[in-house]
Amino acid sequence: MLCAALLLAACSAGELPQTSAPPDEAPAGSEPRDEAPAIDEPAPPPPPPPVAEPEPPSVIDRPAVVRPPAAANGSPPTASRPEPTVLPAFPWPPPRYSAFALLERAWLAPQEPATLGRAAQHLEDAFDLAGYVERSYYRVPGGFALASRAEKIHPDASPFAPPARWSADSAGAGRSFLERITALFNAPPGRYRVIVFVVTDQDFAATPQPPSEAVAREWVGGGGLRLPPSIAAQAYSAEHYASALIYEFARRDEREAGQVRAPSDVPGRVHLEKGGLWQALAQ
Repeated sequence: MLCAALLLAACSAGELPQTSAPPDEAPAGSEPRDEAPAIDEPAPPPPPPPVAEPEPPSVIDRPAVVRPPAAANGSPPTASRPEPTVLPAFPWPPPRYSAFALLERAWLAPQEPATLGRAAQHLEDAFDLAGYVERSYYRVPGGFALASRAEKIHPDASPFAPPARWSADSAGAGRSFLERITALFNAPPGRYRVIVFVVTDQDFAATPQPPSEAVAREWVGGGGLRLPPSIAAQAYSAEHYASALIYEFARRDEREAGQVRAPSDVPGRVHLEKGGLWQALAQ
């Protein structure tokens, strides 16, 4: 039995576990095997050239037909008349005057927006209230001048009663300033007065000499009967001011030409008060 046990142990010791063999490795120093070269794929063919589109036919530009708008009654509108460009010019700087007076700004520009047209309307209203129903507009730098009809006055500057008041200028409005002044040199003996309101934003000083008959004949005549809209729409700015220039003429007898009295014996404000203009403007 002892022998059988020893024999069994020897057989058991001879059995060893089986393991898988490691993969074959390249021996040291051997070169790696060459892999098969990659095959280049052929390049895609170039795209076909673009087909040129035909150019559109040329279009001849023609001006659009503009039709005038129809009036409310269906008839074509009437063309507006062109506005006169300028007024006749008043001599500038003004010839030497007999007297002057500055006007209050509040009289001509009582409210905003103030315009030259509204200032002119206030002056016209004052002329109407004082009995000066005829006047003429002239152009001056930065504004306008409004001249009265010539009137016959007493030495204290009060006017004569009609019709003697207007005897030196019987033709009235529409006559040129030249014709009005020239008429004073040929008027019957006495004293006469022309009042010129000047509204401007320019400073001025009168020329040293008063207007003589020769100078008066050089003045541009034909004063306007109204202020053109192009001037009336301009603003009565803070630089604008108004003054009254008094031209007083005296003729002693028929043989002498009339002469401007410079200075007058009466201040400018008194001339306006005697003529009723100061009170009319202050209303």
